[in-house]
Amino acid sequence: MTRPTGPHPTAHRPELTSPGMAQIYLDRLGVRLEGQSVAGVETWMRIPEWSLAIDVGRAPEPIARCKHLALTHAHMDHAGGLAQYLALRQLYAFESPTVYAPAEVCDDLKAIVNVWGKLHNRAFDWTLIGMRPGDEVELGGGRWLRALAADHVVPALGYAVFERPRRRKAEFAASPPSVLRQLAENGVTITEPTQRVLLAVSGDTLPSALDRVEELRTAEVVAMETTFLDARRTVADARVGGHTHLDDILERADGIRPHVFIPYHISQIYTPAAARAVLLERLPPELQTRCRPLLP
Repeated sequence: MTRPTGPHPTAHRPELTSPGMAQIYLDRLGVRLEGQSVAGVETWMRIPEWSLAIDVGRAPEPIARCKHLALTHAHMDHAGGLAQYLALRQLYAFESPTVYAPAEVCDDLKAIVNVWGKLHNRAFDWTLIGMRPGDEVELGGGRWLRALAADHVVPALGYAVFERPRRRKAEFAASPPSVLRQLAENGVTITEPTQRVLLAVSGDTLPSALDRVEELRTAEVVAMETTFLDARRTVADARVGGHTHLDDILERADGIRPHVFIPYHISQIYTPAAARAVLLERLPPELQTRCRPLLP
């Protein structure tokens, strides 16, 4: 059978939305964060302007439009749609994607995808990069992706997206433009790289990640796994599954300083309205005003 070539017609239509998809406009970054997250059911988020998705859930259509996919861990509600994501990109004739995942699970992910390729009667074209805490890869557009440590019941990571803008060195802070030009012409380096952490996503984790991962406290936007929100489930209940309770975040609230705070992976025992009500009631004012939960 002759296969058609060129982009699939679907690739050029207005993209679909996913039922229940949250949309959060991050005005400080000039991008949208979209996604859906119900603990144990499905978690995915994407920043379309960066062509970056974090976790794939069940691979809704919007995810297929992201060239970069970072998997926090291999539980089904976070990674189960991997082969479908690859199949959609193949269907739309999009360029080969790059997937990032904890290094410990990469061999198994390759094996699963190979089996699906066999069943699909067409191998998938993709690149899989194993990541460990501290590893960095370039995303393009002056942005990098860094793997963050996470403490879960299976190998897991969080991720941060950051830029490295340059700024004038302190010793030249008061120098007039004419002097700076002369120094530059003489080969003097008058700037130095800095780091701007745009977004940090915790992945599923115990709250110990908040204590030892600086990006989860200081990034401009922090998406923090917050599975349980009140006494309907205790901190001990959260620990059983390797998760964080809102009580854990409240204990550390003074040290969390993002411009936008996004609780996600909220348990299905809460309706979206109930989850919002609990967050409004329990978060301290300084976090409450910055809170944008990943809820429909």
